[in-house]
Amino acid sequence: MRRKLKKIGAVLFLILMIGMVFLLGLVRIRPSSSESLATSNIMMNPVLDQKVLDLNKPVVDLSGWQRPSDIDYNTLSQHIIGAVVRVNGSYGHADNSATKDGEDKAFKEHIKNFQERGIPVAVYAFVTGKNETEMRKQARDFYRRASVYHPTYYWLDVEVTNMKNMNQGIEAFRSELAKAGAKNIGIYAQDWFLKDNKISTDKFNAIWIAAYGRNTGVWDASPETSLTYGMQQFTDQGKLPGYSGNLDLNMVIDQKNYAALFENGEK
Repeated sequence: MRRKLKKIGAVLFLILMIGMVFLLGLVRIRPSSSESLATSNIMMNPVLDQKVLDLNKPVVDLSGWQRPSDIDYNTLSQHIIGAVVRVNGSYGHADNSATKDGEDKAFKEHIKNFQERGIPVAVYAFVTGKNETEMRKQARDFYRRASVYHPTYYWLDVEVTNMKNMNQGIEAFRSELAKAGAKNIGIYAQDWFLKDNKISTDKFNAIWIAAYGRNTGVWDASPETSLTYGMQQFTDQGKLPGYSGNLDLNMVIDQKNYAALFENGEK
């Protein structure tokens, strides 16, 4: 009798252990409701529904250096009125932010996440061509990669002197981009860089000026320029909820410029 009880006890113990393993497996497989909500619940930005925007809120510009996994897009989107996302990085070598052929590694996720939350998105290309042929290729790559997202503007980020005649190279990029189908094309640069390289802005639809003042993270100075610009990048030390690192922040000059730069998306 005692021996039988031991056998029965062993069987019952084995059944109990199997049952516990099965239950633990279910617990591991079933996602918690909070995690599910965090990934599926998309929060729209109600500020953008207002007819007159609060232009004290910034436009953020991002690239592959800001990893999507480090960003709470729901939170960040509540504190901005627009985004400019890099599509082309440097060509010729891969790094943590872009591939060897210049494609930004995070641009698709950045654009998708902002657009899902109602944030208008423009795009930019870091211009690095060393001759007209390279400039035109980079322009075609830029349009091919970005056009499917119907950005509000295409910006040329011009801050590296790669050609003796930079004006000729920049015009090759701009004209090839327009030929591909882009209608809203702007140039981003510092005033001194444009002057030193004799780059004309006449054929661009808009100018985005970089001028940091004391670079404190908040706007504190207008650019010293005679150019008519629509947006100013005023810091690379900005802080916003939703991302723990530093951000490039920009101020749109007025409602008219905001409408032109972010409410006139290309279809």
